[in-house]
Amino acid sequence: MKKLGFVVCAVAFLSGCVSNQAVRTVEAADYSLNCEQLQFKLADLGAKFEDAKDDSGLTGKNVGLGLLFWPGIIVNESRSSKNQDSLDDRIVHLTNLYSQKCLTESEK
Repeated sequence: MKKLGFVVCAVAFLSGCVSNQAVRTVEAADYSLNCEQLQFKLADLGAKFEDAKDDSGLTGKNVGLGLLFWPGIIVNESRSSKNQDSLDDRIVHLTNLYSQKCLTESEK
């Protein structure tokens, strides 16, 4: 019975952690994307950024970790911040690329 309790607690603890969803800022294929593909990627990254924001602050995960293992809150906040920063950097890169490719083409 103790083993079962330990397993349940371990699963609850591990499921409460924010996963590493950091993305690369620049990918080799970025420069071959057309305007529609860039718009799609930017919209997708915007949704992912909102999901990453939802993992920080007063969340069920952090409250649960606070009750079981309070240093886990620090890990979750740190990982969530890294995820947001990487997504933000990628959005800036693709936005600059979109501006160079698509906005200058429409002016021609």
